[in-house]
Amino acid sequence: MSNLSTVARAQLALARVCRVPGANRPAPSLFFYPGLTAKPWYERDSPQFASWVRKLEESTAAIAREYDHLRELGRPSDYQPEGSDHDAGLHKGGEWNWQSLIDRGQVQQEVWKQCPETASALQAVPGLCLGNMPFAFTFFSTLKPGCRITAHHSPCNLRVRVHLPLVVPEKGSCGIRVGNEVREWKTGEALIFDDSFEHEVWNNGSSDRVVLLFDLWHWELAKEEVSSIQAMFKEVESMRDARQRKSETP
Repeated sequence: MSNLSTVARAQLALARVCRVPGANRPAPSLFFYPGLTAKPWYERDSPQFASWVRKLEESTAAIAREYDHLRELGRPSDYQPEGSDHDAGLHKGGEWNWQSLIDRGQVQQEVWKQCPETASALQAVPGLCLGNMPFAFTFFSTLKPGCRITAHHSPCNLRVRVHLPLVVPEKGSCGIRVGNEVREWKTGEALIFDDSFEHEVWNNGSSDRVVLLFDLWHWELAKEEVSSIQAMFKEVESMRDARQRKSETP
């Protein structure tokens, strides 16, 4: 079993059945790791992010060019509701297109290799979620006009989510609410938030809204804690695979 303490594991299990939903507090849909700072929004100049945000933002134009190249290739969206954090019922209206660089913690080599500038920018970000983490995603997220992702919570509070806006429709036409605060995207200015709070996004504009979305480990998790959490996820996956193999045995 993982090195998580008995108390920590008990609290994780307890959180599965004792959720208290609401916009003003984190309410992850699967489990809650105790003791981590939680608030809906974080500022770009906060000490835990300031060391890398500006450099990332300086790469916006190069990242946008690589996104454009992917779309020119006609690569289909790899959005799969059953494999993501988002139940199929959350997506309303227009198309939501994903081009994934990291899917459930695993680098997607085809897109990664086609986007070297984006990959380099991501690798320079401390704490990028990789490895045995089923709730770790990095993708180009395109909301088509008329698209809305309705209010929901993330599965866990282990991560912090970042949006780097690449293409933004006309002012006032699209936005994101986390907790009780609505913000709009501005091209090249990162938004950082805790998606274990209730959140929703919409595009009522006349053109696409495109962001590079990626997940970071919560900065207060020690390396030892991250390793233990990853070991836990690996064990859970192994148990699930074993059950599946058993069920398929004639």
